[in-house]
Amino acid sequence: MQNRAMVEIEVEDRPGPGHLVAHLRGEVDLASLECFRSVLRELAEADRTVVVVDLDDLQHLCASGVRELLRLRDELELRGGGLHLVCDEHRPARMILRALGVAAIGTLPGVPTPLAVESQARRLN
Repeated sequence: MQNRAMVEIEVEDRPGPGHLVAHLRGEVDLASLECFRSVLRELAEADRTVVVVDLDDLQHLCASGVRELLRLRDELELRGGGLHLVCDEHRPARMILRALGVAAIGTLPGVPTPLAVESQARRLN
């Protein structure tokens, strides 16, 4: 999904470990916040309880975007699932996560190479 707000997401359904992986690109700021919020709502409504959000390709992540990610985490935890934020140590999103005390991991959890080939990517509209 891409619009004037400059947020793009690609979602992979990884059936083996039973979770969705969302790769974000662009910028999450006040101009793109509503778009970002609607994308996260779609992730929350998916039939998977574990969602992995890859933030490596984000050029900017505002504090309000982090708040929306934490809302998604809370909703998934109410259903017995969880949210994993993935962000390399040297990426822009990691700085705001660190400043706000939000944990992130450096690589996608438990995704063996063959599974990555089998997963089907789809774009959310």
